[in-house]
Amino acid sequence: MFKQESITESHGIHAVWKPWLFGVLSVVCLLFMGMQGKIMADDGSAEEGFIEVMDINLQAECPSIQGLPEDRKDVKGFNHTAHAKEYLKRNSSFSGAQYDGNFTCAACHPGTSSQDEISREPACDRLSGALAAAGGPQNLKKYYHETCLGCHKNMHKAEKTTGPVKCKGCHTK
Repeated sequence: MFKQESITESHGIHAVWKPWLFGVLSVVCLLFMGMQGKIMADDGSAEEGFIEVMDINLQAECPSIQGLPEDRKDVKGFNHTAHAKEYLKRNSSFSGAQYDGNFTCAACHPGTSSQDEISREPACDRLSGALAAAGGPQNLKKYYHETCLGCHKNMHKAEKTTGPVKCKGCHTK
């Protein structure tokens, strides 16, 4: 993979390349890429860029978005996989966003038609665009509450099994 001569010659030292060092560097790189994840698809293949469980804290993740309200209540342990693969299927009538049961991502990622489309644009740019369409970053709480809580409440009214409808259900300490 690497030629020992080129490494030692380029550094001007007589060090020996350690194969375990490459492994350690690979792990460090993967840790820094924390927003990228893999889950197993229904057919057993891995889906690149699909995050299984995540914390939602836009202020911490996207400090470049100017005008966000102060971070007071993040959402810890949001089960992205369960929403995409289970909860949103057959429930589009409860969502404020129109989506197809075969591509549930559009329920929370409006205006997208494929997972590749979602992955192509950096998350903060996508969120910035969604907030702009919702009236600006100052409307962050309203945007999430209409998108998430609105669906939960609509399902609750219809006496369907749903996620939390009270603050502490999503915003845990």
